[in-house]
Amino acid sequence: MVHLEILEKVEIFRDLDDRRLGAVGGCCTEAAFQRGEEIFKVGEEARHLWAVAEGRVKLVSGSNSTLEEKEVSEGRVFGWPSLLKNRTYRFSAICAARSARVIRIDAGCLQALFEEDPLLGYKVMSGLVVVIGDHFHQLQEEVVKRRGQDMMNQW
Repeated sequence: MVHLEILEKVEIFRDLDDRRLGAVGGCCTEAAFQRGEEIFKVGEEARHLWAVAEGRVKLVSGSNSTLEEKEVSEGRVFGWPSLLKNRTYRFSAICAARSARVIRIDAGCLQALFEEDPLLGYKVMSGLVVVIGDHFHQLQEEVVKRRGQDMMNQW
């Protein structure tokens, strides 16, 4: 079980009371990685949601596009396909800091908690929608920026 002080810093768990946070903690374990170590690979079955407790994690797609590369810092989650219908990781996750401590959250355990406590599920999934929306907006901004640069280069 992961300490509540660590879990309450995770973006999708910030609105949870101690009881619900403790229940989520029962689905979590900590793992440590060194720079360059792979946490999971693109295409693997997504059975865990992950959160960065310390350090940074780089998400990289199978292609070489820098549009499809992102760093995740402390308190942020990644690997959210584990909570969606398509349970396949779309990125590889690699430790980007000298060392990183991550929280591995068993998605099946978490979904069972959601069935037992729909309010918990609502709060966590509402937080996840915000995370996914932020990623989408960042991607939109990057696409617009690149299209503008391409247009400028064509002049």
